[in-house]
Amino acid sequence: MANIYPFKGWRYNSKLVNDFANVIVPPYDVISPSEQNTYYKKSPHNYIRINLNRSAGEDRYFDAANTLALWKNEGILIEEEKEALYILSQSFENEGKRIDRVGCICSLELTELGMSVLPHEQTNEKHLQDRYKLMETTNANPGQIFMCYQDDDLVLEGIYETLPHAPVIDCELDEIRYTLFVVTDADSISKFKTCISTKDVVIADGHHRYKTALRYYQNNPDISGAENVMVTLVNSNNPGMNVLPTHRLIKNVKIGIDEIMTSLQTHFDVEWFSGPEKVIKIVEDENNGKGQMGIYHRESNTGLLLNFHSWKELINVFNDQCQAAQELDTNILHSFVMKDVFGVDTSHQQDLKKLSYMRGNKPTINLLKEERHFDVACFVRPPSLDEIFTIAKAGETMPQKSTFFFPKVYSGLVTRCFGNEK
Repeated sequence: MANIYPFKGWRYNSKLVNDFANVIVPPYDVISPSEQNTYYKKSPHNYIRINLNRSAGEDRYFDAANTLALWKNEGILIEEEKEALYILSQSFENEGKRIDRVGCICSLELTELGMSVLPHEQTNEKHLQDRYKLMETTNANPGQIFMCYQDDDLVLEGIYETLPHAPVIDCELDEIRYTLFVVTDADSISKFKTCISTKDVVIADGHHRYKTALRYYQNNPDISGAENVMVTLVNSNNPGMNVLPTHRLIKNVKIGIDEIMTSLQTHFDVEWFSGPEKVIKIVEDENNGKGQMGIYHRESNTGLLLNFHSWKELINVFNDQCQAAQELDTNILHSFVMKDVFGVDTSHQQDLKKLSYMRGNKPTINLLKEERHFDVACFVRPPSLDEIFTIAKAGETMPQKSTFFFPKVYSGLVTRCFGNEK
């Protein structure tokens, strides 16, 4: 089971940085090059300079490390006086209601994946190398690893509701209100540590960051503090724990709508619509059954609603996976639609060049209107949290980009330093 600890984090000095909205940034892997430049312009102390430095080549890692050291020396970042847990509230509107999603930023003991920490998605070695070099030069955990756990007793939420003091950060970013509280009292820390000590935790966002930290520790077992990593833990029973869909966009596939419909009918019941709107609306109705997905063929302006009917085929195609993974909509889409109909096999690196992703908290039809370079859009529902835990506990993983957890946990709220960076 998972072991967590308080730590002495480094935070922005409110006497020198008075608008946290100008310095805190999204996770590095959702920031586009144009957004990177925007964050650079926001403030000379924007955290983008550490978590996604734009210097060329290897210089980006050394510049990030130099920036972190400079900010510590100049008092831009200050170290916590006592070891602490950090309770983070992300408050946002959801279906007309205001919701607080409560999480705990803490230090987690690193273990091999599959023991107390469970992955749910596959990873890419290229991204591991990037984050490894950043950790190696900075001796720090700059970004958050977002994890979830299951707690019917709502222990963390209870601690949050009785906090006696004001937050050290209170700002609004991208329509999310962030409030961060420093918790140093022994009783609260002990209560949450005991709660998590009986749980498995599942990585929601940050598989590459976790694998990076584990590899770094295995390569540097003598570096003090490398045996732990900074994470944000959120209860899956919290009403703000949302999983949004990640839709697929395929380009460079030249196939007519009649041939598409004929191919699909082998494994699906198919309904035809003009345009994408109706298909999107039906697919996004959570009350509809499993195995339902949609595609939009841009050239013919045709939307197709697909209802999977070849359930007995799943055991043959996914014979090494548990039933929950076999019946995952993303797996059905990848095998029976993208591979069988459009010839895009996500296990082949070359085919991935034809594939991009569309996700976010905007309406899907609005996201689609912003896209220009695709021939076919594939719409799929996200897995439920129960499915994610079931598959993770079975020791299996989903395809990359199966989930999009919202809201993200931004970087720059707290930095955990270790080793010789004291």
